[in-house]
Amino acid sequence: MAAIDRFILLVRDLRRSEKGIAVPTALMALVASFALASVAVMSTVDVQQGTHRDHDSKEAIAAADAGANIAMLRLNRFLPYLSTTHPCIGPNGEYQTATSGWCPSTTTEKVGGAAYSYMISAYPTNGEINVVSVGKSGTVSRRVNVAMKTLAGKNIFATERVIGQEGIVINGTPRIETDIGTNGGIEAESNSFTICGNDRHGPGHEAPNPTCGKEKTEGTKDLPAITPPANIKTENDNCRVPETCTGAKKGQIDPYSKKLTSKNPWEEPRHINIASQQTLTMGGTNYYVCELNIQGKLYMPVGSHIQIFIDTPKDCGLSSGAPQLTMGGSSVIESSAYNPAQGRYEIPSIYLLGDGEVKLDGGLGTTDEVMIYAPESHIDLGGNATWNGMIAGKSMKIHGKPYVWSDPNIKPPEITLASLFQRTKYVECTGATASPPNANC
Repeated sequence: MAAIDRFILLVRDLRRSEKGIAVPTALMALVASFALASVAVMSTVDVQQGTHRDHDSKEAIAAADAGANIAMLRLNRFLPYLSTTHPCIGPNGEYQTATSGWCPSTTTEKVGGAAYSYMISAYPTNGEINVVSVGKSGTVSRRVNVAMKTLAGKNIFATERVIGQEGIVINGTPRIETDIGTNGGIEAESNSFTICGNDRHGPGHEAPNPTCGKEKTEGTKDLPAITPPANIKTENDNCRVPETCTGAKKGQIDPYSKKLTSKNPWEEPRHINIASQQTLTMGGTNYYVCELNIQGKLYMPVGSHIQIFIDTPKDCGLSSGAPQLTMGGSSVIESSAYNPAQGRYEIPSIYLLGDGEVKLDGGLGTTDEVMIYAPESHIDLGGNATWNGMIAGKSMKIHGKPYVWSDPNIKPPEITLASLFQRTKYVECTGATASPPNANC
């Protein structure tokens, strides 16, 4: 009986006492905290996995785009060798064999943390092809299909008559009344100039808005290299120079080397200097010189078809970037073969074969009628003369107060942009890879 009484008293005490309650309470709190922490951890893991997948997806599509761009670059490099007879050319210019209308896939190439490979459809008679590029990053793979077509090259001066391939800087108060273009940007260092023509800038660059209702466009145009006449070194009209220079002392001509001994206007090696107040009348056709320095007047009469080829600085014993075409403040280039009233529109042409500098000035009231093509040179155009013709260089600075325009009737020189592949369509393929390679695109 005593044992039963003690048990009853113990139960009664437990019912009234709070001893031991902390243990289950702590256990419940620990379980709740663990549950909340687990939710946070799982959420963080999901976010990290999603971020990683998103990163891989972006890297994969970027790699696919890079593959398509590299394919186009290689295609344009080897375009002259593509034909229906040889419809496939590999990354190194090697001929390949098409299978079911497609060229072999390239080996996987790395780009950043991703990789790409691509396939090109066999070259057809109409010049239209498809490039399917696959980009991979981690476990993610993305595929794009880019359609391309060859477009026939146009004359370099077909629309734009002022070109600075890598960039154009404008300062002062020049007025440009013709289309102007660059693959870089048109940088304005003042707000007093006028562009009354369409202006083109390269992707990722900018240009000022033109006036006269003209448009600002974006695009690229690479200046082709110059191909002078094959025999220009031996067959040229250099010997005519001292015979037609007003006020010049006639020099003795070496019939073999065609070198002249007079110091004005001809100086060795192959330098022409036209002094102030002096006029040089140039007949004939082709001249092959190292330097043309005009401080007076260069005149082309009717019946002449002047092309002056200025040799590279290296072949002339000059340093890279040395001045090779200079026109001073009182200089002028005129042509009686340019006379719109009589239906004549011919002007002299000057070509720089290397990277010599071109510096053009001119005085108020003078008009220079000339085409200057210098794809590797910097051109500095200043002064306040009027320029009627075409000017193109690797880069250009226009400053002072020149007035630049181009009579549309002047026939441009035979300098044509090469035919190139250009994109006509871009789509991302959403379905699984199948046959043909552009299935589900």
